[in-house]
Amino acid sequence: MKAWAFGFAVILGCAAAAAQTAAKPPGNPPAAQQIAPTIVKNVINVPLVFLALDKHHRFYSGLRQSQIRVFDNNQPQKIQRFVAEGNLPLRIVLLIDISNSINSRWGFEQRAATDFLQSVLVRGRDKAMVVGFDTSLHIEQTYTDNFRDLADAIEGMRPSGGTALYDAVFESAHNDFGGLATGGEHRNVIVIISDGADDQSRYSCDEAIAMAQNTGAVIYTIGTEPTGVDPNSDDVMRRFANQTGGRSYFPPQASDLQNAFRSIVNDLRHQYVVAYSPNNFVPNGTFHAVRIQILVKGVTVRTRTGYFAQPAGSEP
Repeated sequence: MKAWAFGFAVILGCAAAAAQTAAKPPGNPPAAQQIAPTIVKNVINVPLVFLALDKHHRFYSGLRQSQIRVFDNNQPQKIQRFVAEGNLPLRIVLLIDISNSINSRWGFEQRAATDFLQSVLVRGRDKAMVVGFDTSLHIEQTYTDNFRDLADAIEGMRPSGGTALYDAVFESAHNDFGGLATGGEHRNVIVIISDGADDQSRYSCDEAIAMAQNTGAVIYTIGTEPTGVDPNSDDVMRRFANQTGGRSYFPPQASDLQNAFRSIVNDLRHQYVVAYSPNNFVPNGTFHAVRIQILVKGVTVRTRTGYFAQPAGSEP
């Protein structure tokens, strides 16, 4: 796997610092010029997938573009594209922890994950892939809209080994979503089933979240242990979700997994998408905070917190 160079600090609270050096290909800038993080080819169009919620935390339907304001680093932006609820195709990476730590609930997780894909995918429009991870990534089924192939892949998985969660998120966002946002052509979604522990990763939690943010991926996490068993792991799972506009679930019983997946399906059916090109964009590797304001009283938004502005021409 290719080593990466990250010259930024992500203020997300996850422990671990990014590496500070990178190999220089021919034709690089002078040595005095800092090389920016190599995550995406260019950020000239930023898609934001979001949910609109009323004061009772119910989905707000019927939102119009004229009711939406977008801010990039607190600067108002012109919306170039708006897509109403659930109308864009889905690209789902189902990322399943197959380390030894999840043995006790494995059968329930397999059945719940299979039911989730059957209920969410629209054949001919949406696609999903199944990826297992322990100390490394195992692609069990590449992108397809064929539910039977996905179900067979899930049923054939077996737990073993340690856990490299951060690597799994980083590589899934980079490899399976191309390392960049899609410009609003479809919605990138990662669903993680794990206890949140990590004892093998080469990438940090911060780096994994940054990669997911730059692909516009919304992350949903489902804990395989009830919340409170390992507070640090719980916090990791919440950060993945909160920083990308998703949600975290910690089913107290294995039988409650179905409810978590139903909630995710409901979210995906109510997502809106806006896209814009940032004003005065400078590809200097800095973090851009994003914010969506809804001009309807009591309506709030859940979306990713931002993205990193990468240099034009940098290769993922």
